[in-house]
Amino acid sequence: GAAMCTGSLSCRQRRRQHRGSRLAMLAAAAAVAGALPPMPDSLAEAANAVREEGRSTWAAYYKHARGFDSLRPLSHRGVNDWGSVGMMAIDCLDTLWLMNLTAEFKQARSIVEEIDYTPAGREARSVSTFEMTIRGLGGLLSAHALSGDRLFLRKAEQLGEALNTAFVPGRFPLPSVSLKKQGAGM
Repeated sequence: GAAMCTGSLSCRQRRRQHRGSRLAMLAAAAAVAGALPPMPDSLAEAANAVREEGRSTWAAYYKHARGFDSLRPLSHRGVNDWGSVGMMAIDCLDTLWLMNLTAEFKQARSIVEEIDYTPAGREARSVSTFEMTIRGLGGLLSAHALSGDRLFLRKAEQLGEALNTAFVPGRFPLPSVSLKKQGAGM
């Protein structure tokens, strides 16, 4: 206890250093065993590896599930499990922008542009108000904030209007809402 905390490092710093070295040893052992790819030599190499993984992941979605809400990785099929709003494309917009994956960002933008977020253009499916607000609206608004592209703001307004029925004055928001009809979901 107290004897370990003498010297220039505080107890907290020593614990953090010890925990970090244990994690590094575990990661190195896993890499040697082939469970993980080798550790990059520099931060630039690590950033490039993450960027390439992002590109690869987007390419799989775009090839197998373009326009769908999700990709089922084992069957390589797209599924609309979020009300057909192109949730995967929305989720990826800010990441693609920050990774400077320009071509992929343009592909995601084209998916969002094609989708009608107005209630008239929606299927009658109940969705989570919370998830659709943070992922759908949040994703569109962050894409607008990063890129300045007003398309994302217009789409956020459309989606917000569809979600509006979940917000009743003086009450908690409804847990789910149908993006098609005016009223609460199940």
